[in-house]
Amino acid sequence: MILWSCSDQEYDDYKKFAEGGEINYTEKVDSLKAFSGKNRVMLQGIIDADPKITEFRVFWNDGRDSVSVPVNRSGGVDTLSVTINDIPENIYNFQVRTYDAEGNKSLVSNVTGAVYGERYQNTLYNRPVLANDLVGGLLSISYASMDLTTGVIGTEILMDGQSDPIFIPIDSDKYDISNYEVGDSYKYRTLFLPEETAIDTFVTDYVSYTPVAKPILENAAIPFKASSKSGRWGILENWTTTEPVLVHGGYGGWDEWNGNIFNIESGWGASAINNGKIYQTVPGVQEASYVLNVLIRNTNHQLSDPGGSYFVVAKGSTLPDVSDVETAEEVLAYKRINVDLGSEYTYRLEFTIDEGATDITVGQITTQADGDPGRFCNVRSWDIVVK
Repeated sequence: MILWSCSDQEYDDYKKFAEGGEINYTEKVDSLKAFSGKNRVMLQGIIDADPKITEFRVFWNDGRDSVSVPVNRSGGVDTLSVTINDIPENIYNFQVRTYDAEGNKSLVSNVTGAVYGERYQNTLYNRPVLANDLVGGLLSISYASMDLTTGVIGTEILMDGQSDPIFIPIDSDKYDISNYEVGDSYKYRTLFLPEETAIDTFVTDYVSYTPVAKPILENAAIPFKASSKSGRWGILENWTTTEPVLVHGGYGGWDEWNGNIFNIESGWGASAINNGKIYQTVPGVQEASYVLNVLIRNTNHQLSDPGGSYFVVAKGSTLPDVSDVETAEEVLAYKRINVDLGSEYTYRLEFTIDEGATDITVGQITTQADGDPGRFCNVRSWDIVVK
């Protein structure tokens, strides 16, 4: 006894073949797959038994559209392949049949495939660049993460005067270029595959950059160095510390606790601090957009505190007074320090230099009370990056 099972479609086709007596039919395409592309799709399948096959046909849009492809049998396993071009963006059900010279046809093989186009292209965006850090001929490009479900696979960098791009995979968040000259430019774009097996790569428009030298802050991260110290407290090397900060026996700003950290602290037996400042000047900063990142360990400054405490970027070689920080013309950016933002928080101060080489000064200015508790802000690092 032989058991036979088939789908409704195949059974209907079989009934048609059987009407009026025995009818020959050709081998059905096996392992049929669809590979998505940009306004096109590629179909592939195999046949391995029927030497009579002379063509196969693909139908879609309920049979309203079709294409015929000749077949030259090799006598073994043959791969049937066709790329259908100029097809609108959509999801399609493709039906494939083989035929012989007598017009006999196979049962249908079905496969669903997606075609991508302008709608998909319009959802794509360039991978954000977090920083172009050019220091001593070494350019370090830092990238933001991206949603991998978009199909993003990486970026391409093309240096001015070069014809071969550099590919940076999406799992790399930093790329270094050595021997980079100030004034040189590069452009980059981001690459996407809408599906892992897609036959076309989608790209964004190029974005150009002319990196400028990174402004360097000295002694700007844990472990901070002290030019002089006494016990727990000291004075920060490479930074200017004003007299109101020196409330710990003539010292302040450098704190041996928490790994030799940057900390302006009042209270717990120390005096209040009125308009205290610690700052550092960077000369000749070039025209560009920048971010000053200040990473703190923790703080207890509150927005309700009289006076308040700020991180500041200003033009020139000093910082304004606390009372003037929010209105002073020379201030390029400021952020008020606030315990509600949480610990291990990075304050981002974005600013732009648009008038040629300019001296800038960055630092902390503060008016804070004494008592118990007093006020503090432990800073882990300061860093200026080029956007």
